[in-house]
Amino acid sequence: MDPRQRQRLGWIVRFFALLLVLTLLARGTAGAAMASVTVQRPSSGNVTKSVRTTATVSFAGGTPFTVPAGLLVMAVPVQAGQTVKAGDTLAVFDAAEVDRAVNAKRAALQQARTQAAQQTAGDTADPYAAQLAQQQLERAYEETHRIYADGEESVSRAQTKRDEAAAALEKARNASYADDAEKQAAVENAAAALEAAEDALYSAQKAAEDANNAALSAAQSAEDNRNTALHTLEKEQETTEKQNALDRAAAAVTASDAETLQAELDALLAVQQAGGTLTAPSDGTLVSLDLVVGQPSPAVGGQLAADADFTAEIPLEESQANLVSVGTVLHLSQSRASCDAAVQSLSAPDENGTVTAKCTLSKGAWCAGAANASATVQGEKRPCVLPASAVHKDNTGCYVLAIEQKATILGQQNIVVSLPVTVVETGDTTAAVSGALDADTQVIVSSTRAVQAGDRVKIHDAS
Repeated sequence: MDPRQRQRLGWIVRFFALLLVLTLLARGTAGAAMASVTVQRPSSGNVTKSVRTTATVSFAGGTPFTVPAGLLVMAVPVQAGQTVKAGDTLAVFDAAEVDRAVNAKRAALQQARTQAAQQTAGDTADPYAAQLAQQQLERAYEETHRIYADGEESVSRAQTKRDEAAAALEKARNASYADDAEKQAAVENAAAALEAAEDALYSAQKAAEDANNAALSAAQSAEDNRNTALHTLEKEQETTEKQNALDRAAAAVTASDAETLQAELDALLAVQQAGGTLTAPSDGTLVSLDLVVGQPSPAVGGQLAADADFTAEIPLEESQANLVSVGTVLHLSQSRASCDAAVQSLSAPDENGTVTAKCTLSKGAWCAGAANASATVQGEKRPCVLPASAVHKDNTGCYVLAIEQKATILGQQNIVVSLPVTVVETGDTTAAVSGALDADTQVIVSSTRAVQAGDRVKIHDAS
């Protein structure tokens, strides 16, 4: 071979050797500077969400036990949640105050019973005015009859005298006399006597008529007075009957009050006979206790349950309430007890949008107070689910970063591309999205450092 050709060939070989070294060196330098990413392909699945809040545990059921109200509480040797036996002391009251309360309650009971008896007896309308008016009317009738009879008798006597005078005149006219002058005198005297008798008859008739009219007027007035008195009595009877009906209704209320007072007196007497102490009416657990030393006793001292169960009330914010429904299982825990319980009911949202879930707890060492509540809820199955860390957001919307392989002068390279997506549902660690993704898309879920579209990266090999 020509020496010059060998020299040119040597230079060509050295050039390609140098080019290979530089290429390998560039690839090594670029690989060392590239971010290492972890990728994951989209898959179908459920988005899970967690609910964590604080619940309030309380006793369920229980029977209220009554207490004589208003007594000064001197001591309370028990506490809520404690198991007691029938006859155990629940509270101690001021003995002198108990005695005063007994006396006052007895007086109030007697007053109520007396009032109830009076209200039951009712009242009646007073008929005296009507009876008096009736008597006056009867006397007026009798007086009218008497005056009428007297007038009839007076007129009859005057009529008889007139008739006698008329007969005497006729006799004088028909009699025989010694002379005409004597006859004329006798006739004139008889005519004068007849005229006087007729005047007397007229006067008697007029007096009888006036007396009768006056008597009738008086009788009519007496009858009007009697009718007015009867009408007044009728109205008074109606009013009295209505009042009696109201009194009878009030008597029922007063009698009920008396029964309440009797029960309160019996309770006071029981405390008095026990030396000023309130005792447990039966065996059980004190679900609640509302007696406070130094304070007046309430009408209900608390609740006593023979077999205490526990319930939990869990307040849920609007976002949490959307995840929980009746039947959702919650995990509840306290220092000494825990269980899973299904939600039995959900309240309507209050003014703040808070919904209260209720559930019954299984037996355990629960105590009234706060407890932790949590639940993991799965959403519906989605076709495209990714880790939540794979989804990013900027001012243009949500997107994911994926890997595309491209040929370069340095060979096949992993190039970062940005793919827009729509977030359908988010959970604690995953998110369901839709967009230009398929089952082969390699989505970046983590990176050793921040990357963006156009960057070259290397894929971390988990193996």
